[in-house]
Amino acid sequence: MSDEELRRAIRVLRERADLARADGRDDDADMIERTVRDYQEEMAQRL
Repeated sequence: MSDEELRRAIRVLRERADLARADGRDDDADMIERTVRDYQEEMAQRL
C-alpha cells in the first residue's frame, strides 16, 4: 500500500469509526479504531 493509500484508508476508517460510535455500535468502532492504530504504526515506521 502506498503512503497516499494508507493516509486515505486511515481517513476513511476514522469516519467509519465515528459513524459506528454515533450509531451506538461501540464494538465495531473499537475494532475499526484498532485498525487505524495499526495503520498509523505502519506509517510511523515508514518515516
